[in-house]
Amino acid sequence: MPLTISSMALMLFLIANPIGNIPVFVSLIKEYDFRHQRWILFREAIFSLLLAFFFLFVGEPFLKTVLVELYSVYLSGGILVFLISLTMLFPIHTDEKGPKALTREPFVVPIATPLISGGGVFSTILILSKQAPLANVSLAILIAWAPVFVIVIGSVYLQKILGKRGLIAIEQLMGMVLLMLSITLITKGLHAFGTQAHISFLNLLTA
Repeated sequence: MPLTISSMALMLFLIANPIGNIPVFVSLIKEYDFRHQRWILFREAIFSLLLAFFFLFVGEPFLKTVLVELYSVYLSGGILVFLISLTMLFPIHTDEKGPKALTREPFVVPIATPLISGGGVFSTILILSKQAPLANVSLAILIAWAPVFVIVIGSVYLQKILGKRGLIAIEQLMGMVLLMLSITLITKGLHAFGTQAHISFLNLLTA
């Protein structure tokens, strides 16, 4: 049964998981003023969309050109998310108001990638591009990113609702969730590496 545009869009939206990442977005930009927070999230949502289209049209040949395998995307994304989770669980700089945000403004990493467009989104796009016309996959990406934009940019209002104490509690909770997510990404990368190494070994034996 061929994949429909709506089913592909739903799949991409769920994998991007903007709802689950709301507390992470907020914790990464909480020290900036409200207007700048909205600009950061809008910019990162745009970058994540561009990355999705980049992988759709040139992802596989690009990875082959630079000799990067798909398991590397999972492993690097997993390690990066792991490091982010540690900074959320064990903030280095603290004061009486709680953990401080990173001093460097997020730019592409880690919001656009790997939080929105990560290894799961990239691998899904690569798989869909082999099963459906590129025009259909392109339309599915646009449909999926419409609610992604709304949710990502709207997450800035959560800080006003929860306050600093609420954000600190959610930040540490999401640090645990991100830690588990990072382990999942790393194990997926190791599994993909093991599978590819096994296939390469069999090819070598049968050559």
